[in-house]
Order: sequence, then structure tokens, then C-alpha cells
Amino acid sequence: MISIRGAIRRAELFLVYKVLRADDSPRRLALGVATGVFVAWTPTIGGQMILAFFLAMLLRANARVAVPVVWVSNPLTLVPIYLPNYWLGRKLLGLLGMPSNFCCDNAVSYLLENLYSPKLAITRLFEASFWHELARMLLAISGDLWLGSVIIGLLVAVVSYIMMYKFIVWYRTNHPSARRFVARLMRRHREKA
Repeated sequence: MISIRGAIRRAELFLVYKVLRADDSPRRLALGVATGVFVAWTPTIGGQMILAFFLAMLLRANARVAVPVVWVSNPLTLVPIYLPNYWLGRKLLGLLGMPSNFCCDNAVSYLLENLYSPKLAITRLFEASFWHELARMLLAISGDLWLGSVIIGLLVAVVSYIMMYKFIVWYRTNHPSARRFVARLMRRHREKA
């Protein structure tokens, strides 16, 4: 099992060697991070890396940065990420006079009880009724969840773009090894021209 210190170290190495020193412009790198963050905030578990890759290609962002950023969304972070998304979507749909068709409170409590419960038996995972009920409950909250996820995802992506862009520019300007790296990049781009 990975320790918290090990996870922080891996994130630090990713940031320094894959983002800050990547052979790309700060705009494309920051857009890659923002793309990955946006996709991580959408309820597309299982296809997030593929979606981030194609969205990064479409936006001309750095796909090598966008794809690993979606790992922010994982089984441990599902509730902290998606519960506020669901809540916002539910409130907005309620304000628009579009209440959910199903009882969403029951759907959320069912999901929390069954996905994060220590009493969830491994044998239950092999029961078709469990997956049928889980799919029904996810469908019950999907409209609220998607609306909130897109809105919060866009906000988090814009903030992460601005912060990452400024941080990359600052790092490349102020860090001695980064200045040498940027000078090498500039020489390489002049030689290509």
C-alpha cells in the first residue's frame, strides 16, 4: 500500500518532471492540467483517461499531462468530488422547477451505504440484483450529477489553468535549472525555424 508521504512524493515528481520541465509551452501545459481536472470532475469513471486524451487533442493541450491528472478522481475521492456536484445540480434543477423523477435522497444514501460500507460482502458484488439496483440509483441521480459536475468542473478547470500557467511561468523564470531548460528549449525552437 502506498503511504501518504509516497503519494505526495510521486505527485511532486510528476509536477516537476512531467509538467514544469515538459518540452511544451506554459499555455499548452496548463491547458492539459485544466483538461484533466475537468474530466476528473465529470462522472465518466472508466473512460476518463480516453476522454481526457481526445479532449486534450481537440483543445491542442498537452495530452501527456491531461491523462494522468484524471487520477485525481478515484474510488477514494468519488464522494468528496461528486457529492457537491450532485448537490449543486439538484439545487439548480430545483430552482428551474425540474425536480428529479426518482427520490434522489434515497439513491444517494443507497450508493453511500453500499459502496463505502465495510459490511459490503464480496459475494454481493457478484449478484446481478446489486448491479441492477446500483445502475438504477445512478440513473436516478445522473441529471443532477451531470449538471453540477459540468459547472463545478468548468470552474475548477479555469482556476487550475490560471494557477498552473502562472506557476509554470514563475518556475521557469525563477528556478536556476528551469532557466537553463528554457534557454535550451529556445535554442531548439530557433534551430527548427
